[in-house]
Amino acid sequence: MQNMNQKIGIGVIWNFINLFASRGASVLFTLLLARFLAPDAFGLIAMMSVLIELANILVTSGMGQALIRSKSVNEVELSTAFWANLATSGFVYLFLFFAAPFFANFYQQPELIELIRVLGLVVFINSGRTVQVAILSRRMNFKVQALANTVGVLLSGALAISLAYMGAGVWSLVAQILSSALVAVAILWIRSSWRPRLVFSYSAFRELFRFGKNLLLEGVLATLYQNSYFLVIGKLFSAEITGLYYFARRITHIIATQLTGAVQQATYPALATLQDQQDALRSKYRQVIQMMMFICAPLMIAVGGFADPVFKLLFSAEWHAAIEYIEWLVIVAVLYPLHSISLNIMNVKGRSDLVLKVGLIKKSINLALLFAAIPFGVKGIVISQVIGSFIALAPGIYVSGRLIQYSVREQLLDAFKPVLAAALALVVIKVVVEVLVQQPYPLIFIPVAGLCYLVMFLVFTRLLKAEGLNYSMNIVTRRYFRFSRREK
Repeated sequence: MQNMNQKIGIGVIWNFINLFASRGASVLFTLLLARFLAPDAFGLIAMMSVLIELANILVTSGMGQALIRSKSVNEVELSTAFWANLATSGFVYLFLFFAAPFFANFYQQPELIELIRVLGLVVFINSGRTVQVAILSRRMNFKVQALANTVGVLLSGALAISLAYMGAGVWSLVAQILSSALVAVAILWIRSSWRPRLVFSYSAFRELFRFGKNLLLEGVLATLYQNSYFLVIGKLFSAEITGLYYFARRITHIIATQLTGAVQQATYPALATLQDQQDALRSKYRQVIQMMMFICAPLMIAVGGFADPVFKLLFSAEWHAAIEYIEWLVIVAVLYPLHSISLNIMNVKGRSDLVLKVGLIKKSINLALLFAAIPFGVKGIVISQVIGSFIALAPGIYVSGRLIQYSVREQLLDAFKPVLAAALALVVIKVVVEVLVQQPYPLIFIPVAGLCYLVMFLVFTRLLKAEGLNYSMNIVTRRYFRFSRREK
């Protein structure tokens, strides 16, 4: 168990290096690009997102998870997965190429034809990523992945800002996406010794697909659902309004998903090794929930709480309408870790069928709310996401809890304490600012208020006896002392 904790700790640390270096830079570049680009440029990217993300899911999903979960894999299985992904990417790109005029006509945006055909090339690039990432994840080697993602984000972000400054408009965002994927894949191949063989096994493909097909279908449905908001808003409203919503959604979603993914990617292989040890799996899963909420809740609540002064300081008036969207969407982001980790435990137990069934229930609930909210405009659609996130949480945590005898009440109690601590900390900071600071200077106020918020959050965490802090500190200190002993 101690060795397992060390593996999880190392993985989480490298994933957080990846998070704060690459994803933190990604958010920063998004904010910087908003200073050079109008909302409609982001709106065009939002309109294409359903096609491009669906294409990526078809190419990368299923096989990768199947390789990670398998107790052992051989060269034939790895090569089979690689060639299957590459062939799929070719068929998917042909679909994108010929379907581009239809989607451009659907949105009544002729420029989407060329944009889709160029951006669609990313599916070829990402097809070379899946097997390499699966191999590294099985070895719990997240250092190379962190390096690849970080360098890719930094170089592509610099390129995008340069192009935006020169007036390239939406093409700067297209170049950012393509170059980021290309650089990351190139580094993965340079740092990896594995190369595919000219072999394809239909029996190996069937075995991988048997497990991966449900995850693939779930991924397709999840992508269609997640992008259905862009689809509806892009069709019914202007590119500018779509861009504002996309920007708010991107800021909140990328932080929540990457924070969750940093922990989840490191813990999934480790949890998979405990799939037959019920008590150990439940104990470790509980720690993952507490640690994940301790990390995610305060950051997301801070994003919502400080969105108003930050936006008014950094962006022109055309972007200010996104503030209200962010303030609502952070609630969805706070709940995201619970949605995600509950599905993860089903995969660990080999119940990908339950992942699909629970996913269908969740998506049905949220889609019904989406279409009911259309008459109330974009704000109504955003609020429907919040309502749907609360309702759809129930089936996921209920089913996952039944698999490992971890009740819904216990899960919510473990998850709620960090959320309450963060909310109380924000209320205290807001009250102090309102009472004591009548005209705050933003450049001084924002970092000082942020630091005070962090201190208050830690204080309330201690008072509420939330265990996420202890688990997080244990991981860091174990890794730290391990390095210290080596240096001696």
